This record gives sequence, structure tokens and C-alpha cells, in this order.
Amino acid sequence: MSTSSSFIGGTRAPAWRRITAWLIDWLFILILPLLLVPVGVVVYSAGLRLPVGLWNLVSFLLLIAPVTLWCARRESGRFQATPGKRVRGLIVVDARSGGPIGFGRALLRNTAKIALPWELGHTVAYGFATAAPNPPGSLLVLTIIVYVIMFAWLGALFLPSGRTPYDLLSGTRVVRPQAP
Repeated sequence: MSTSSSFIGGTRAPAWRRITAWLIDWLFILILPLLLVPVGVVVYSAGLRLPVGLWNLVSFLLLIAPVTLWCARRESGRFQATPGKRVRGLIVVDARSGGPIGFGRALLRNTAKIALPWELGHTVAYGFATAAPNPPGSLLVLTIIVYVIMFAWLGALFLPSGRTPYDLLSGTRVVRPQAP
């Protein structure tokens, strides 16, 4: 498998470069949960008990949505990259033109990449945390779906095209930019 395929806008980003970029991004992303956990502890200690579905919604609104929006903003317009991608020398481009993508496409990309699997993972975690000793079959099916998504996203990085399902959905490609 060649990792030096050239495209309009740059050269195919190697899988390991994309993975390490994502790990660097998570160092930034983890700042938000670190700030939110003490608030959650105080709220819980004060006796506030919410239904599981409401906790899931709160975590989506305070954690998943802001992270998804932040990544979309960084990958759209002039930035074309999250901090991890910038450190690793990568940018997100339109798969056809090689140019920058707009916020809408970056949001679609990051919704499929981040929000969907993260929210499904939260739903599974909340479900198992509150399920009786025998969880419902639907929760087990959803767990399998979460793992299939995670492995599909990761495995696609190692295909010859290097384009993940969320890249295909949003019409994007992650590349190493061409030298001017």
C-alpha cells in the first residue's frame, strides 16, 4: 500500500499521522471534561438526581456538541485543521477541488466522526449503568453497533484511499499539503 498518493491539494495523509493527530486533539478535548467533572460532583453531592435520558442530554449539550463544533470550526475555512492535524502537518480539503471546506461540511464530517459514536457510547454507558443484572437485548445490539463504527472508522484509515466513512460522507480528504 502506497502512502504517497498525490491528490489535488496535497499528498495522502498516512494513517499513523492521522491517529497521532487525533491523540493530540484529545489532549485539548479532555480539558472540557476536566472542567465539567467537578461541577457534576457538586451537583450530584447536592442531591440532584436526573433521569438517565436527561443526564445523557446534558452531557451531549455540555460536552459532545461543543467538541464537535470546535473541531468543525478548526477544519473549516482558513484553518483547515484541528491543532493535532496542524502539529502533524495535515489539513482537511475538498476531495474534488483540494480547496478548503466550509463550516457545514466540516460540521457534517465531525458529527459523523465525533458526535455520533460518542453519543452512542454515552447511551450504552448510561444504559449499562442503570440496567438491571440482565440488560435488554437492544442495549447489547447498540453496543455492537458502537464497536462496529469505531473499528470501521479506524480500519478505513489503513485502506489504500485512506478515506474514512465520514470523509466519504462529507466529500473530504485529509492530506499533507503540497509545498508552495
